[in-house]
Amino acid sequence: MVAPDLIPRKQPQQTRSRETMQRVLEEAEALLVEQGVDGFNTNVLADRAKVGVRAIYRYFPNKWAILVELVDRSYAREREWVGHLGGLRPGDDWRSAVDRMIDGFYAGASASASYGVLRAACQVSPQLRAVEARNVTRFETDVADTLLALGMTIASDRRRIIAQIIIEISGRLIDLALKAEDRSDAALLLDELKRMLHDLLAPYLPG
Repeated sequence: MVAPDLIPRKQPQQTRSRETMQRVLEEAEALLVEQGVDGFNTNVLADRAKVGVRAIYRYFPNKWAILVELVDRSYAREREWVGHLGGLRPGDDWRSAVDRMIDGFYAGASASASYGVLRAACQVSPQLRAVEARNVTRFETDVADTLLALGMTIASDRRRIIAQIIIEISGRLIDLALKAEDRSDAALLLDELKRMLHDLLAPYLPG
């Protein structure tokens, strides 16, 4: 569970307030990329976003609440990168779907300046670890539901474990691909990830 003091105080209702919130979060993301978690400062953020510090604290109780919001926004983008999981059905070419999801995630993460910074921050910051765990759990549930929709009729506990394995393996190998200095090495890592997932899922899915 995310601590209460890490939850935004309220969501802006008026158009102008929503635009201000959007600007604050965009500048917060840029500041995080430049300065890291330790250098992230609400006074600097207010100056860059051209708002008063009190305006920021009207919506966020502290800097960690802002970072939580950035992690949640990053998670929403990750969902867009993998595509619409709920649209898959029995008989669909699940191997091609797996490949598209991996390629989509890698392309999105490669183009995002903040993805790696936020992922690293979640690994070392106790304040953000619970947020990442919550989002990963949601993703695991969606993947498990997708496997069921594709025709995986094994027990729900086993299906949930397979979803965990998919997410864990994919996250680690995509991270390695993102760090690879040689693009051919990155491509090989992604190819091996696809092969591993095909082999993992083949005994359980038709086709």
